[in-house]
Amino acid sequence: MAQIKPTRQEFLKLKKKVKTASRGHRLLKDKRDGLIQKFLAIVKDALTLRKEIDESLVKAIELFRYAEAKTSDQYLASIAEQSEAQIRIALETANFMGVHVPNLEFEVSGDPFNYGVLNTPKDLDQSLVTLHQLLPKLVKLAELEYTARKLAEEIEKTRRRVNALEHVIIPEMKDDMGYIKGVLEERSRQEKVTIMKVKELLGL
Repeated sequence: MAQIKPTRQEFLKLKKKVKTASRGHRLLKDKRDGLIQKFLAIVKDALTLRKEIDESLVKAIELFRYAEAKTSDQYLASIAEQSEAQIRIALETANFMGVHVPNLEFEVSGDPFNYGVLNTPKDLDQSLVTLHQLLPKLVKLAELEYTARKLAEEIEKTRRRVNALEHVIIPEMKDDMGYIKGVLEERSRQEKVTIMKVKELLGL
């Protein structure tokens, strides 16, 4: 307070700052609410997808264990070496309300099942098919979970800025305006008293 110049010019300057800060506060609240809405939608999608993946993984592992019981480890290893499948993941980014979030493109080339299926247990084939179908879902889940984490960080950052404006910066500026207004009103009263005394002395 002591460092504030109690002048009308300073009062008008603070009034303008309060108006700008209040507008920024509203915009940040809108951004925070938009981020939260997007975050909740992504978390819902991620939980649904994770549940689906977990169920499929349990099924694939169970089938693979059945296959292990019917096939030697060496043969299983040789099958894995025969796969010609190649996985390509391209990373792009999208911008949502100032937050850069990933957009992963998944692609498999080559034949992942180029071994002799006639000589392998049916359980192994079904297990590998299930795992192959899970790959794009796993990539999508990674994208969703990373996006959710980035949005959560931005929500927290925006929340702190909203709280700072609402509970610290704007109230402090308004307090300063109140102080200046009080000083100016006191000066005005003193000037009126002085004028009245001068008029009294002059007999006016």
